[in-house]
Amino acid sequence: MNLNSAVGGGVFQQMAASPNLVQDQLLALFLSSDTPLTREQLAAVFAAKDDGNDWEAALEGLLGQGSGPLVLREVAGGYQLHIHPRYTPWLLRLHAQGPRRLSRAVLETLAVIAYRQPITRPEIEQWRGVSLGAQVLRQLQERGWIDVVGHRDTPGRPALWATTDAFLAYFALPTLGALPELEVIQDEKAVALSSSANVAD
Repeated sequence: MNLNSAVGGGVFQQMAASPNLVQDQLLALFLSSDTPLTREQLAAVFAAKDDGNDWEAALEGLLGQGSGPLVLREVAGGYQLHIHPRYTPWLLRLHAQGPRRLSRAVLETLAVIAYRQPITRPEIEQWRGVSLGAQVLRQLQERGWIDVVGHRDTPGRPALWATTDAFLAYFALPTLGALPELEVIQDEKAVALSSSANVAD
């Protein structure tokens, strides 16, 4: 679109007349960000405005909408746009090769860390009942889902592993408290998030 013709054609006047202007502004912010936006970040953006727009009410309005292709979700302490699950069949047609599934070992390790964090490698092995290859932790760390958050005050000072905000964002979890209860996991050792764990390289 030519900017000059847009201005001359009254596009901004149409926007100003839109009752959903603030929601549109919020959507633009969410679309422009690769990471969840917090309320503090949004407040800072709208703090410079003197037009009295109630961005918090507009945010609640967006959170209540779920009929379009995009849905706003509270994840990792902020808010992020996601494609509605109902459109998954069309996405799979576009990405014909499909994402690579994570191995069972990786999923089990991620589950143990998510539910028992912070946790050391020997403790992970104890929970899983098998030895843990370094490549499993490396794979999860490379995806940004886990990281070392300290060291256990025991001989050898083993590293303590925990999940990250990127983990929460990927699995659309507002907090770790939103993890499914262990009792509802059907497979006794499979991670509850396995249905969501198709990850593109």
